[in-house]
Amino acid sequence: MHNTSLDRLSPYHVEIPPITESPMLIAAGETFVTYEETLPPEQQSTLLPDIKQHLDLCIPSKQHIKSSEAQRTVASETVKRLDEQATDLIRKIHRMFGHEFYETPDAAENWGFEVKQTTGNILMPKSRTERLDLLDAYILKEESRPEKERFTKPELAMVINLRNELKANLVARRNSRRRRKSSQSTRMTALRKLYDCLRVAASVIIIKHFDHAISPEMGNWGYEVVKRQSTEKEVETAPASNGSDASSTNGTETTSTNGAANSDTTVSADAATNGQVDLDGAVEGVVEASD
Repeated sequence: MHNTSLDRLSPYHVEIPPITESPMLIAAGETFVTYEETLPPEQQSTLLPDIKQHLDLCIPSKQHIKSSEAQRTVASETVKRLDEQATDLIRKIHRMFGHEFYETPDAAENWGFEVKQTTGNILMPKSRTERLDLLDAYILKEESRPEKERFTKPELAMVINLRNELKANLVARRNSRRRRKSSQSTRMTALRKLYDCLRVAASVIIIKHFDHAISPEMGNWGYEVVKRQSTEKEVETAPASNGSDASSTNGTETTSTNGAANSDTTVSADAATNGQVDLDGAVEGVVEASD
């Protein structure tokens, strides 16, 4: 929390949107820039270039995040579709090899399949990584054979195309995720710096533009100036009867004069945060008692 003790008796305090409310924080920064640029250069904040720079990073980064997420979603859906196609294709090859290598199932290992030695069963790959490895091995084996000896179904060109598309979309999904994370990190850093600059700029505005006093006109810069809430408590002492003694807290006796009763004593508490400017939007109460 950052508190700037300025204009301690002010009935107002200044609030800035937190980083978690990024659209409002960016809007406040844009309002700050817009108003500052209407002022003469000598009256403009020295933090204006910094605030503009952080805004320039916040807004494009948000667009990059959305774009990267959209690309990742497309690539992810494409990967699912292609992986299903690869599974169907490998299942067809598996059935074909079951017939082709009925007597010699171990031969299927040359095309990337695993064979259970105890039963001689040709095993289907279970994971996407295993399916890609099998397709790589299948393509490598087929390309090494004379064209007239290659399996006609499925066509080798189709297997290669499916493998390449699946790999390309896996890379696209991974890159989109990486770009999204990078954009998120860049944006969060820019938002934190923007927030810090607006806090410091608020203190400077109070000093230079409003003679050390918080003013509702700070809203021109995008700040929210809120009136403090104050409460008063009255503590009354019972009046002493005519001619009677009233005991004070230190144990001494005070005799009322002319038989008049002691007047009521009122203690007020001002919970208006003692004029402290909380640029985090929080309120610190400093209670002052008055007679």
